[in-house]
Amino acid sequence: LTTHEDRPITNSITGVYQLSLSADGNKLAFSALDKAGFDIFLLKTPFERKIAAASLEPTEYIKRKKGLIPKNADSLAAVVVTEKKPDTTSVYGDNVKIDFNNYVFTDEGTKEKETDIVPTLNTKTLAISGNMDEDSNFIVNKYKLNFSPDIVYGNAAFSTFYGVQGTTMMSFSDMLGDHQIYFLTNLLLDLKNSDYVLAYFYLPSYIDYGVQGYHSARFLYLEDTMGVSLYRFRTWGISGSASLPLDRFYRLEFGLAWMNLLRENLEYSLVGNEKRQLITPSVSFVHDNTLWGYTSPNNGSRYNVNAMFSPKLGKNSLDFQTYTADYRTYFKFWRTYSFVMRYSGGLSLGKNAQQFFIGGTEGWINREFENGGIPIKHIEDFAFLTPALPMRGFNYNVRNGTKYALANFELRYPFIQYLVTGGLPIALGNITGATFMDVGSSWTRESAFKGIVKDAQGKFVTGDLLIGTGMGIRMFVFGLPLKIDVAWSYNGDAFSVPKYYFSLGGDF
Repeated sequence: LTTHEDRPITNSITGVYQLSLSADGNKLAFSALDKAGFDIFLLKTPFERKIAAASLEPTEYIKRKKGLIPKNADSLAAVVVTEKKPDTTSVYGDNVKIDFNNYVFTDEGTKEKETDIVPTLNTKTLAISGNMDEDSNFIVNKYKLNFSPDIVYGNAAFSTFYGVQGTTMMSFSDMLGDHQIYFLTNLLLDLKNSDYVLAYFYLPSYIDYGVQGYHSARFLYLEDTMGVSLYRFRTWGISGSASLPLDRFYRLEFGLAWMNLLRENLEYSLVGNEKRQLITPSVSFVHDNTLWGYTSPNNGSRYNVNAMFSPKLGKNSLDFQTYTADYRTYFKFWRTYSFVMRYSGGLSLGKNAQQFFIGGTEGWINREFENGGIPIKHIEDFAFLTPALPMRGFNYNVRNGTKYALANFELRYPFIQYLVTGGLPIALGNITGATFMDVGSSWTRESAFKGIVKDAQGKFVTGDLLIGTGMGIRMFVFGLPLKIDVAWSYNGDAFSVPKYYFSLGGDF
């Protein structure tokens, strides 16, 4: 700091000073109000903003010192300072600014007059009564458990094996989401022919617990000693579950179910019913850190290793142990492209080993079967038969057994961003494409499995090993996810004729 004579100021300076700005905006100065007069000039920094004002407004202290504020006034808000307002009737641009935060407008029109603007001061304060005790401590009230509906909706679905289905679902939870109730039904003529599920989940603790009761009824035509008969398959029971999170992406799941199975012939009462009653404990190890795209994950990985058992506890129980694993990984590149690899397999052991069948795809509308259709002969086949899909290029049940292995490789990419059809006013958007290859098989005895064999000409061709490849598109039509694929099976020497798949549902 220097004086006018550029002499350094070495003595301490006490008193009252006023900060002012020169008319050209280049100098800031402190002026002593009750000391010998001198000015202190500050150097202007290169990044200092130029203020469009001749001088700075005096502080509250300076206004009190000059007598602009009465001594008994609490603040500047208690003083009305009248000053001459500039004439802005002919001035436009950024220099004219009006703050409407503290004004309200009348309902008499949109006249741009000063009388239409009424200044108001909101002095009301929000106060909550009854939430503190006499010591000003917040009162702690006991949490009241009240359920409210989260969602109530109905939907229609198409099952490859059981046809068109409809379901109504209702979900209820409390304010904190610690308790959840689900109810699902497709109530038909009576309870015996309907599906219904009632489930409750307890979620406030570290481990999530759940319990549910269920009943389902399905109808199938099966070959028997009478030719072909209509059978009703009923499944009902109670199950419990627990989910233990290990961290954000890993968890252990436990389950225990008491199941009742019944098969009834609805056309010939002389054919006896088949019953099963069993207990099935299960345990799973799950990992999932995937990020989802439009209809399927497009980044990350997920897998599930599961073991399910049915101990022999009575004459109507079953004896099997089933182990399955499913691993999927997704590689995203070029923002909208992804490459997917999936490996899955399973085996079932025991006297009543579970069956798997391979071939076809999920939700296949124009479906075709091989080897006599779906291999359901006994009530346990209906309850535990598991499809290993997709295996495109082949029909349903091209292979079946107590073991299976399947590998899927798929490239997914944008196909058509937006499509408007002619004639009908239908617009389709976000149509994606996929190019895929599926390899797998299902078998029971390893000694009987022949993956590669020689044909009549001595060429090596595929036997029990299945290979299929093709391409397709995915789109939403009237809100339904539709997949259209064309695929060819490959036997190591030549490709088959194309097979077309129209199916509903998302990708794996």
